[in-house]
Amino acid sequence: MSKKGTKVSKPFEFNRKSIILLIVISLAGILTGVFVGGFFIGVDVPEYGSYDEASLRDDVEKLSNDAQGRSPSRYKPYEIFEIAEYRLFTHGSVLVNTEGAVATIANQRIAGIKAYENGDFFKENISAGIKNVGERTYFTEGTDTLTCYEASSVKDMVASYKSPTTRTYDEYCEINGVPIDSFVAYIVSSKTVLNQDAQAERITLENGETGYQFVLQLHPIYSVLNYVYQMQNLSQLPSLPVFADVTLTVVVDEEFRFISVETLEHYTVNYMGINASCTGTLIEKFQYGLTNIIPETVVA
Repeated sequence: MSKKGTKVSKPFEFNRKSIILLIVISLAGILTGVFVGGFFIGVDVPEYGSYDEASLRDDVEKLSNDAQGRSPSRYKPYEIFEIAEYRLFTHGSVLVNTEGAVATIANQRIAGIKAYENGDFFKENISAGIKNVGERTYFTEGTDTLTCYEASSVKDMVASYKSPTTRTYDEYCEINGVPIDSFVAYIVSSKTVLNQDAQAERITLENGETGYQFVLQLHPIYSVLNYVYQMQNLSQLPSLPVFADVTLTVVVDEEFRFISVETLEHYTVNYMGINASCTGTLIEKFQYGLTNIIPETVVA
């Protein structure tokens, strides 16, 4: 993908129109964040498209192969994350449920689903409150066409959908940043992790089995090269967000399977020259081996 961020630096005149813009900007974190009301001017958007994602990735295939039969306790936290991501679709079906909230001038609820089963991928994002947004996307491995639905209405966190449209795989990546067949929005590697726990903490999971918990602090540019486009698309932002920090709290099991990923992120969004500081919170919970997890979509 060849995307370029646009630098934004415009003067701000506070008038009636600006008051309306403040309300609009409060929606900017609609799918990822909690608005905290810090407005300021002069934040430049990084040239995200000038960075090469491939150069930021590690040789995870070799890392995963070397980890066969070994415990996560033998690896650095970022390596555990890489192995878990690399092996994600080798555990049979995967279901990820996402929950979050947006506190603006009113409450905004967030819900999401990611599902993989027998070569089929599904994603849904819903946000309800001041502004209602919903979308569904379907994709099958080995094809080049995605089926996309946009919500006509959202009620009680359930969306009604319009007739579908189609996009090619590349078109979807260009618009959304994060590929449909990737369930991790961030780039996590030795080159994008700024700080991490010395080692993963051994814990007991809800099912009584052994798990490991650790915290990763990610680079605010390198780690979000794809994610910023997803945020812009889903939240309908006129420009790309600018991150200050990203922190992931991760839990995996002995098989390097994600159990949960909790995200805390601070970023700035711009609307017509006004910048708003936002705090994003999100929790993703993973399940494996389930069947019939990809729903059909009925057009209202």
